[in-house]
Amino acid sequence: MDNLNIIESLKTSLPDTIAIIGYGSGIYKQTSYTKDEKPDKDVIIITDNFKDFLIANYEKNPQHFSEDFDKTILSNKKNKNKFYNNIGCLKFYHEGIRFKAMIISKAALDEDLKTWKYFGMAGRLTKPILYQNIPDYLEKAINKNRESILITALLLQNGDFLSTKELYNTISKLTYMYDFRTILPGEKKSKSSDIVNGAFEFFESTYGQSNIITVHDDIIRNPHPIKLINTLPDNLKIYIMKHFDTDRPISNKNLQNLSQIINNYFRKTNFPNSIRLAISSSTTLGKKETIKHGLTKVKRHFQK
Repeated sequence: MDNLNIIESLKTSLPDTIAIIGYGSGIYKQTSYTKDEKPDKDVIIITDNFKDFLIANYEKNPQHFSEDFDKTILSNKKNKNKFYNNIGCLKFYHEGIRFKAMIISKAALDEDLKTWKYFGMAGRLTKPILYQNIPDYLEKAINKNRESILITALLLQNGDFLSTKELYNTISKLTYMYDFRTILPGEKKSKSSDIVNGAFEFFESTYGQSNIITVHDDIIRNPHPIKLINTLPDNLKIYIMKHFDTDRPISNKNLQNLSQIINNYFRKTNFPNSIRLAISSSTTLGKKETIKHGLTKVKRHFQK
């Protein structure tokens, strides 16, 4: 059974969902994995209402929840931030296949795609993903999100020329920039390039065909798309405009300044929000499963 059919099979076993999107090393093979390794199938489950979905799924599939899962979360998941009240994680088996599911409400995902305030889920949707039969508005939002990450990656590059692989690696790396997991022995330092190497055709068809860039023999003349800053997600756009004078002539110093501003944004955004996302995920995943998941990553890191 191919991955699309696996995703569709999972959908039929769950309460009503808006969409299920596959991503990660279990969907697109990454070069750091051996043939014998079988990583989880990572999916994003988009729902109308986060808590209603959890309640319905607990009734329909109690085996999806760990033994130490706190049932009060089903009706009372409290967090100071509404976004993290509407996102969580489950790990379970379906038809003998191990899934790790990030569950998020439509409203929370829409906010992240529009603003990049949290970027955790918006970042995942810039990488290789697999889906079918999703609403048109979501497809458009995903494509706009991809355009935004392409513009951001180009603005991060100071040089006038770059290879397609350099561009794709930058796009992939943005998801992990300043993520707290990158300073722990859980994620490989080569994670972003492993993703590109394992799914190069995806990056070629998704980003290499964009009308923002022109590719000749795998080389891109960087358009330095400063004029497109105002099309970026709200929070990033406001942050850049606050710190960068778009009316100044383009110079190497000016571009370096812009690159640093974007780096600062992701440092201030990705680091705290990656911690908040991990905490939010652990409340639905359960303490034992969270610890087990972390130890598995650490063990794999030291085996490499």
